[in-house]
Amino acid sequence: MSDCTSKIKTAIDYHERTEHRLPDRFAASLGYLDWETQPDPFRSYEGAERFQLPLCEPLNVAEPSWVMTRSNTPIPPSTFDINTFSQLLYDSLAISAWKQSGPSSWALRCNPSSGNLHPTEAYVLIGPTAGLTSQPALLHYVPKDHAVEALRWLDPSVFAEFCQQLPTNAFVLGLSSIVWREAWKYGERAFRYCMHDIGHAMQAITCAARVLGWRVRRIEGQTADQMDRLLALDGRDGPEAEHADVLLLIEILPAQADDPVRLALPDNLLSGMCPPVSGTPNRLSTEHQAWPVLAEVEEATRDNGSPHGDLDAERIGITSESPASSPSTRVLVRRRRSAVDFDGSSGMTREQLYRMLSTLVPALTPALWTAFPHQPRVHPVVYLHRIEGLEPGLAVLVRNHAHEPALRAAFSRAEQWEKPPGCPDALPLYRLITADAREAGRVLHCYQDIAADGALVTSMIARFDDELASFGAPAWRYLHWEAGAIGQLLYLEAEALELSATGIGCFFDQGVHDLLGFEGGRFRMLYGTAIGRAVHDPRIQTLPAYRRSE
Repeated sequence: MSDCTSKIKTAIDYHERTEHRLPDRFAASLGYLDWETQPDPFRSYEGAERFQLPLCEPLNVAEPSWVMTRSNTPIPPSTFDINTFSQLLYDSLAISAWKQSGPSSWALRCNPSSGNLHPTEAYVLIGPTAGLTSQPALLHYVPKDHAVEALRWLDPSVFAEFCQQLPTNAFVLGLSSIVWREAWKYGERAFRYCMHDIGHAMQAITCAARVLGWRVRRIEGQTADQMDRLLALDGRDGPEAEHADVLLLIEILPAQADDPVRLALPDNLLSGMCPPVSGTPNRLSTEHQAWPVLAEVEEATRDNGSPHGDLDAERIGITSESPASSPSTRVLVRRRRSAVDFDGSSGMTREQLYRMLSTLVPALTPALWTAFPHQPRVHPVVYLHRIEGLEPGLAVLVRNHAHEPALRAAFSRAEQWEKPPGCPDALPLYRLITADAREAGRVLHCYQDIAADGALVTSMIARFDDELASFGAPAWRYLHWEAGAIGQLLYLEAEALELSATGIGCFFDQGVHDLLGFEGGRFRMLYGTAIGRAVHDPRIQTLPAYRRSE
């Protein structure tokens, strides 16, 4: 067996090993929450020089609306300075509020996370910036304080050589994962959730950059080992190991190209970009539970520098709707919350549904999908519970028309394949079954009432085995990133309708496959999102994200 084949097998074996199965077989976990070992949700580097960033609260006026952000309308690029740099991080990765109930308090962030555990960390490679750094540096973002820590000061000539491969007026933002933060609660299924969270963060950064008139593009061509070295994560081992997932290019003056940026890191350049590190990462837990399979799948799916997929050439975009019909994007991203309960009666109109789903199709909203330049591989199955003007049932959003024949063949239990009433011609939504799907949604999403009590719930399915065969085991990660990115946009679309959403990582994999008639592994479910009107607990207080005077 070749090394590539062996790694693909490891990824598929992990996926099948961590499936939940009806009626009550769940992936291995501790089975309870060991509060004594709960990981610190905030990473910091002791001894690193720290720089406070200015707070950039939304103005709610003269800022791009959500309708403008999701459209193909150009947004004039903002000048890059410490304030706009701060705004990018503030609207994507920062704390959005604190919650308090009795003596307990916890932080919420702009980027959603499974269990609010936040395994994702962010690092920035940046040149001299007035008010921030006088020379090139590797910075670590600290959301707890909305600050950055300088881990490395870089030689200007080496940094200039590094930047020669990148477009001008751009900087690099890297995302990494600390799997232990999720494993503490979710055990062996944790790596799935870490990759969802990378997708959440990528889409959150894309939206924050879009508001500034900037653009996010994925950087490819380097291996995971090279990314680890570049972000000062090499040599990390043990239960709290942290490893790089993806590098993103933040373009201040967006070019016309949409394809990924290819970055070569020869040994001499990489060594020059990796001077000694200032600062020691904090310890997150006093003790740990070992889950060996997590290290196995993380190693098997590490980026090998190969292409991440076939590029998507079918992005035409849509014209902007009236900006007056939509709130400020910055307000939406900072008020986004994960619902824990729905009222069981509120829904949405079919026109609202169609507008929401169009955001998920890169061909229609290309400005939101610049970090995902490859052909879409994830297709949401929508359980239509309470949609005014539509009968209840199941429908599928085909985000890549090239997959339609395979999807038609895979849905062996589909009773129909037709556009629902009033569906725009450009929206590739097809009804599969007409029936009350509330109980099916509840049961298949781990008996959670929230999957039945809202307007809808989704089961995101992906072309699976074929993608791994074509692009190797790392494709397992990319599919989960894409699912997480879809989930983040559903959060924002729900907020724009004054509804709420919640990501659902707990579902009975094979049960969903059986409902849809899937056989084999050509398509598999990866993630879910429910949308409805949240019921809020009056005992929980909301407190400001940051308490400091500027």
